Amino acid sequence: FWLKLLAQTCHCVHCVSFACIILRSIMATDPKAVQSLVSDLKMLAAYETASNWKEPRAMDAAFSAVSWDDAAVRTALPEYVASSGAERAKVDSAFNAMVPRPAEDPDGKQAAIHTWIKARLFTYNKAFPF
Repeated sequence: FWLKLLAQTCHCVHCVSFACIILRSIMATDPKAVQSLVSDLKMLAAYETASNWKEPRAMDAAFSAVSWDDAAVRTALPEYVASSGAERAKVDSAFNAMVPRPAEDPDGKQAAIHTWIKARLFTYNKAFPF
């Protein structure tokens, strides 16, 4: 009975934990977490590429396309900036695994995108610790 229920709810028989069931239900209601992260990472790459080619209009377009209107990230931003210790180290480590180079722009926009993505990861870490 339990394996059948687990297989129906979670679609995986190897995982016998409620975390899998909870994650499945959350992802079913709001599957935009990965999409939003990938979108912001794409805009960071677009901004960096435009910066390398000295294309200010493309840089502005990429910067404007970042998910600045995401309320969850906006709320978490001051929490991330104020965080320290293991909590922040996890987020920074996850970010550095995806974006291994530091921000290199004189106007600070690339650094702002970096901090925004870190704040997004911070919200994910609060909900589902890394």
